Amino acid sequence: MLKGEGGGSGGMSKRRSPQDKADVVVEFFTTHISAAELCRKHNVSPATFQDWKDKFLQGGRQALASHGNADRNHVREVENLKRIIAEVTIANDVLKKTLEGAKR
Repeated sequence: MLKGEGGGSGGMSKRRSPQDKADVVVEFFTTHISAAELCRKHNVSPATFQDWKDKFLQGGRQALASHGNADRNHVREVENLKRIIAEVTIANDVLKKTLEGAKR
């Protein structure tokens, strides 16, 4: 399935793309294959697989945690933009009234 680079000892040393690593981890979570069987299937050491899985889960936790921060930042930005729109609207109304008064 995945092609390796170079020889390496024991045949387990292969370069994998981040997508390949994620695919192996997702396969673990979406099938009934044991971790040991998955490691044999993809020629990955159990320690390497555990590292990939830990990083995958940590990335997910970070993404979910930062989503809350992004929401708060968006709410602040929207409130700030509403305030600016209100100020510009008031300034526009004052300018219109000043110009109307000057025409009379």
